[in-house]
Amino acid sequence: MKNLLLTLALVLFPALLSAQSAQKIGVVDTQSIFASMPETKAAQTEIDNLAGKYEKEVATMEAELKKQYEAYMKESETLTDAMKQRKEQDLEELQKRIFTHRQVAQQDLQKKQAELLTPIQTKLKTAINKVGTDNGYAYILDASAMLFVGSTGTDITALVRSALGL
Repeated sequence: MKNLLLTLALVLFPALLSAQSAQKIGVVDTQSIFASMPETKAAQTEIDNLAGKYEKEVATMEAELKKQYEAYMKESETLTDAMKQRKEQDLEELQKRIFTHRQVAQQDLQKKQAELLTPIQTKLKTAINKVGTDNGYAYILDASAMLFVGSTGTDITALVRSALGL
């Protein structure tokens, strides 16, 4: 089986090389373009504001938990067993609410990121497709995934920036 795969690779590899040499290959730095788009900056600001709001809410809840715990510790010696148990349950419930609130906040942030960033990613992809079609590229690869770009690969980052009006 190994010999068959090796033979097949040796036979097909030169054919693939000659086929690729006739095709234009472009490389684009999508990360830098995406980061420089005004829409991305506005979306990130909105996401940061929402994250800050959730952080404040959690901090307020944690401060309340700390306050209730300290009060419980001061009173614990004077409380009956039933009262201690009730206070401990209240503290546990508050801890659970904080944990749940954190989870919900994280999910909301992820949804908001997808809601805000997906249209920007689509706009970038559309610009890349347009540049590729207009300039006759067979393949356009992302620069962040490239380990090496030879002389036959063309950096089209500037063309995509231009297509986006950046």
